[in-house]
Amino acid sequence: MNIDVYEAAVLSLTLRADYAAQVFDKIQPSDFSGELHQYAQTAYDLLQENKAVDLLTVAERMELEGITNAGEMLAQIVEQSNKPSIENLPAYCDILSNRGLRQNLYSAALISRQILDEEPDPQIAHEKILAEFEGVQTSKEDDSLWDMARASREFLLEMERRHEAKGELIGLSTGYQHLDDRINGLRGGDLVVVAGRPSMGKSTFAMNVVEQNAVRDGIQTLVFSMEMSAPQILEKMTASLGKINLNSLRRGTLSDDDGEWARFSSANKLIQSASLHIDDRGGLSVAQMRARAHAVRRKTGSLGLIMVDYLQLMQGKAENRTQEITKISGGLKSLAKEFKCPVIALSQLSRAVELRQDKRPMMSDLRESGAIEQDADIIIFPFRQGYYDNPDDPDSLTEIIFGKIRMGERGSEALHFEGQFSRFVPVDHKIDFSAKRAADAAAWAETQQGYSKKKRGMSL
Repeated sequence: MNIDVYEAAVLSLTLRADYAAQVFDKIQPSDFSGELHQYAQTAYDLLQENKAVDLLTVAERMELEGITNAGEMLAQIVEQSNKPSIENLPAYCDILSNRGLRQNLYSAALISRQILDEEPDPQIAHEKILAEFEGVQTSKEDDSLWDMARASREFLLEMERRHEAKGELIGLSTGYQHLDDRINGLRGGDLVVVAGRPSMGKSTFAMNVVEQNAVRDGIQTLVFSMEMSAPQILEKMTASLGKINLNSLRRGTLSDDDGEWARFSSANKLIQSASLHIDDRGGLSVAQMRARAHAVRRKTGSLGLIMVDYLQLMQGKAENRTQEITKISGGLKSLAKEFKCPVIALSQLSRAVELRQDKRPMMSDLRESGAIEQDADIIIFPFRQGYYDNPDDPDSLTEIIFGKIRMGERGSEALHFEGQFSRFVPVDHKIDFSAKRAADAAAWAETQQGYSKKKRGMSL
C-alpha cells in the first residue's frame, strides 16, 4: 500500500488517546485519499456515535462491515507513521485540508464544464456553476470557540450599542411598534419562521416586513419567492403601499375620482427605488440561495434581510422528506449566521389544525420536522379566528402569536388584516386575547343554553 506520510501521521494520531475529536474538528474524512479514506470515515462514524476511537474499535467495526485484515492494515499504518507528535497535528491537518480544498475545487471545475456542455441557457449555467463553487467549503480559522476575555469584549461592545441607542430599536423593524417592542427588532443571525394555514396571511405579513425594510428603510433585501412570480409580488406591494384594492389592480379598473391612479403612481415610484431583489425560481436549494445572496451582496455592498416563501417548496438531498426539511431548516439558520442578517422563512402547518375545535396553532403543528422549532429563534403564527367563524365575511382582527422568542417572552399581539389591500395595520388599543376567548366561549355557552330552553318549551 502506497501511504501518504501526512495522512498516515494524522490517522495514527486519530487512533491514539482522545485525539480523534481534535482531528475531526479541523478536517473531514473526505480530506483523506482513497487509500485511507475508509479508515478515517470509520473513525469519524465511531466518534459521532460517542464510542471509543482507537486501533481495536476501528478494526473491529471495519471487519464487521466485511473488510478483512483491517487490524493488520491499521497496525501497518501506525508503524509507518513513525509515532508523530501531537504538537504537529495542526500543521498536518492544514496540509490535508488544503489538499482536500484543491480536490474539491477541481471537482467543481469538472462539474462546471459538464454544466456548460449540457445547459443551453448561459444565465442558468452561471447560477448552477456559482452554486457549485459556493458549496466548496474553505478551511477558515475556527472562531466558534470563545474564551471569556473575547466573549466579554463582544458583550461590552453590544451593551455600548444598546446604551447609545437609548432604548431605541437595535434590530430591523417589522413596521409595527408593538411587535418591535416584544422582540426588540429582527437581529442579524436570527431565523424567523412565520407559519400558518392557508388564508391566515403569512405571506402578506412577511411582505409587509419586507416593504418596511426595503422600501421605507433602504435595507438591501433579497426575497426568494417559489410560490409567486416577481410581477405578482409587485402587484401586492402596489396594493399595500398605495392602498389600492387588489381587484381594481387585477382588472385594470383604477379610478381617477378617488385618486387611485395618483396613489398607483406614488407606489410605483417607491417600488422602483426600493432596495429589493426578487428571485422567483422554484425548488431552490440552500446552496443556490447562498450563491444568489453572495451575488447580491457583491453587487450592492450589503445584504440586510432575506425572506423565503416558503420552506416546504425548497429542495434538499436526503433519504426522506423529514430529513430533507431538517437539512433545509439548518441550512437557513446557517445562512442567517453567515450573512449576519435575519432570515424570514415562511412555513406551512399540518392539517391537524383543521381537525381540532380550537384552531389556534401550536408548535407541534409545524409541518414535517421538529427541527424547524429547534433552529428558529422566533416563531410567529398569524391566526384569524374570524376566518373559521365566518369564512364569507371574516372579522379582520388577527392574533399574532409568538410561539417562540429565544431572547424574549412569548405572547400575542394584535393586527387588523386588510386583505383587499394586501396588508396588516396596527390596532388602536391593546387586546387581551385570553380574556376575549373566555368571553366568546361564555357568550356561546349562553346562546346554546337559551337555544336548549327554547327547544324544550316548544316540545311542551
